[in-house]
Amino acid sequence: DKKEGWGWINIIKMQKEDGTDLTHRIEFIQPDNQNEFDQTVIRVPLEKPVKPFEEINLNIDFEAKLPKVFARTGYHQDFYLIGQWFPKIGVYEEAGERYATEGQWNCHQFHYNSEFYADYGNYDVTITVPQKFVVGATGVLLNEVQNEDGTKTLNYYCEDVHDFAWTADPNFVIIKDQWKHVKINYLVQSQRQDAAQRYIQAAKNTFEYFEEWYGEYPYPMLTIVDPRYRAKGAGGMEYPTFITASSFLGFAEGVKFPEMVTVHELGHNYWYGLVGSNEFEEAWLDEGINTYAELMVFEKYYNESGGSFIDLFGVRISNTDMTWRSYVRGLKSKDKIFNYSWKYETGAYGSNSYSKPAMMMLTLHNYLGDERMKKVMRTYFDRFKFKHPTTKDFTNTVNEVSGENLDWFFNQIIYSSLTLDYKLYRITNDPIQIADRGMFDSDSGMVFFGDKELDDAKNKAFKDSSFKRLFKSRVMITREGDMIFPVEVLIKFSDDTELLEKWDGKDNYKVFNYEKPARIISAEIDPDRKNLLDVNPLNNGLKIKSDNTPVYKYSIRWFYWMQNLMQLFSTFI
Repeated sequence: DKKEGWGWINIIKMQKEDGTDLTHRIEFIQPDNQNEFDQTVIRVPLEKPVKPFEEINLNIDFEAKLPKVFARTGYHQDFYLIGQWFPKIGVYEEAGERYATEGQWNCHQFHYNSEFYADYGNYDVTITVPQKFVVGATGVLLNEVQNEDGTKTLNYYCEDVHDFAWTADPNFVIIKDQWKHVKINYLVQSQRQDAAQRYIQAAKNTFEYFEEWYGEYPYPMLTIVDPRYRAKGAGGMEYPTFITASSFLGFAEGVKFPEMVTVHELGHNYWYGLVGSNEFEEAWLDEGINTYAELMVFEKYYNESGGSFIDLFGVRISNTDMTWRSYVRGLKSKDKIFNYSWKYETGAYGSNSYSKPAMMMLTLHNYLGDERMKKVMRTYFDRFKFKHPTTKDFTNTVNEVSGENLDWFFNQIIYSSLTLDYKLYRITNDPIQIADRGMFDSDSGMVFFGDKELDDAKNKAFKDSSFKRLFKSRVMITREGDMIFPVEVLIKFSDDTELLEKWDGKDNYKVFNYEKPARIISAEIDPDRKNLLDVNPLNNGLKIKSDNTPVYKYSIRWFYWMQNLMQLFSTFI
């Protein structure tokens, strides 16, 4: 029955602590699209305004009907993932906070392509369930009471978080572990316990990396939930101290899906969890930065095969390459990163919130270097944890801490749809003639230098053991895209010498000229692949002598087919 699959939250009664009833004042509003049928946001005018430094207490009676698991929340048989299950208060932004010119409420409708935005608070939650159920939740379990009616009551508490979620299933097995001060509970179906250590180790790797690069995890608990097979829609979600994973693809050691989901969702306890950006309006600030962090964790802890996400049958595909492919595929939408999440062209939310900003962050990291990038990220985290930063807050922090104004970079990639592509267009090696035909001055007057004289001069030169033939060599690079970025070019010569040239990338093309007794045998743009925004690295190099380029290109094409397949497995993250 389709009707049984729907979920909702219904407010039964709302009143002030003094008993003043506000239920009759509830009205539905549609601040985003004026869709009169949308009933996901309400406004409740008070009989008198709340003055600065005053406060009111509200009591809200409500009932929630869980949907069948689709995304983020729901049930399947005896499995329950309870997220987004209570009325959430919008964020009041004071004048000067984020983009507010005067005090305002920031509260958006529930959209398919968006997540959430909420303020920080303390949660004291009491849950009563049948005794057979195993429960996990945000925060710390303070108390558990077995009731005479066959139920049990559990009390959870957590401070300074923006949400509360919980789960219940009679078939859960709890596997416990610890990282420093953090107790880790992994809740999994009994038949899938073998994957436990992969999840737990991925969580420990994430904690270690994030503490080094960003800051300390302030909570004492992490709960990892592995949903039932037919409830995979509840997997790949993040709540404070509580994340959901999915091991339905996790049995193959050569596919790091469990690790990737765990790293990404735990990372959200920092990016939006602790640094509380607005996921409706600037999704890249949490999804993009968090995807970048995920890729860095993979590079550090799973780098035995280049940070591989896939390592099967001799085929290795790194997490970074998969994300890069998603970025390139998303460029056809012509969207820009800075946009409300529900306003992207169809299919563009993922690339502009996840992969494109992740490639931007990796490129920024490579440009600044480890030391400056770490200082930037730690400053941003320290400055805005438990606050609500904007894109400008991030870019201003980068400019300040790096000591370099990088608005030229951010303006191109965040606020426009420009693409970046530099091409190694041509290599030429022309011998410099010893002499040439024609009339020349000499002590005895004008003389003619013809074919015979030229051949004699060449033969004499070649017999000279000290003779080195000179070549006039050229490397030409063209800018195929609209975006401008500094370019490095590695040029190799036939005498085994190398030159690393640099170009500001601003003109339509650049030519490097050389005169030396060695030919250019190859040239490559961005040899260390520092610039992950380049949409076509296959045109970054040329070689004079024959190589296996055709085979290489076909391999790359097959590689991309594999990437496209694996993208299907990660669409819900």
